[in-house]
Amino acid sequence: MNDQPVISVEGVDKTFPGKDGVQALRGIDLTVGEGDFVSLLGPSGCGKSTLLRIMADLTEPTAGSVRVNGKPAAAARRDRDYGMVFQQPGLLDWRTVARNVELPLQVMGVAKAERRERARAMLDLVRLPDSQRRFPWQLSGGMQQRAAIARALAPEPRILLMDEPLSALDEMNREHLQGELLRIWSDTGTTVVMVTHSIAEAVFLSTRVVVMSPRPGRVAGTVDVDLPGRRTAATRNTPEFFEQVTKVRTMLHGVLEAA
Repeated sequence: MNDQPVISVEGVDKTFPGKDGVQALRGIDLTVGEGDFVSLLGPSGCGKSTLLRIMADLTEPTAGSVRVNGKPAAAARRDRDYGMVFQQPGLLDWRTVARNVELPLQVMGVAKAERRERARAMLDLVRLPDSQRRFPWQLSGGMQQRAAIARALAPEPRILLMDEPLSALDEMNREHLQGELLRIWSDTGTTVVMVTHSIAEAVFLSTRVVVMSPRPGRVAGTVDVDLPGRRTAATRNTPEFFEQVTKVRTMLHGVLEAA
């Protein structure tokens, strides 16, 4: 990892039009370095998902700017510099799992043989090698989400943006996929920005947790997560993990009390 910013957010405000003109974000400054795993954490309605969508050029800021890989967010989107994973997998039921993973490559005009090979490699990466010919409705929720991650990674983006990708899963599947995300992040070297409501999830996965204030969302503080050794299920039971969780929780509670 290095200090070269992959994502740079400067002075971003977002006000949604309408009678009341709700301001979702105010004065957001944030940088994400290459290889970082950054979690956006905060109370419901604080603008976490809105900020992620602005990074992805799915929503325009009212003020401020976002640069991704040194270019405007719109250019990064056109260049497919990032992959996006949402809360729901969004797989097409009438396409096999492999053909779902191939879809962004097909849109890009990649030759059939190459996209099949890439889909096979991505399904191996997320440990779904035997599901290529199955349909999404034949998979569990956790398997579907892994397929969605494979699809997002198929074009080999440098950045993965995830909007609460595990929140719809039960606790056991969620913890399992947290481990899978860490492995995929380690194997690919991809820069990750993830929205989550879970303090424990943010600490377990992240190199840095960004705590946001209630609406209008601002960056209230950040916590650099320093956990010794390789993170495994056993990490959740260590004093160091509890210390980091307490640090983030204390910051979040302070933000809520000050609101």
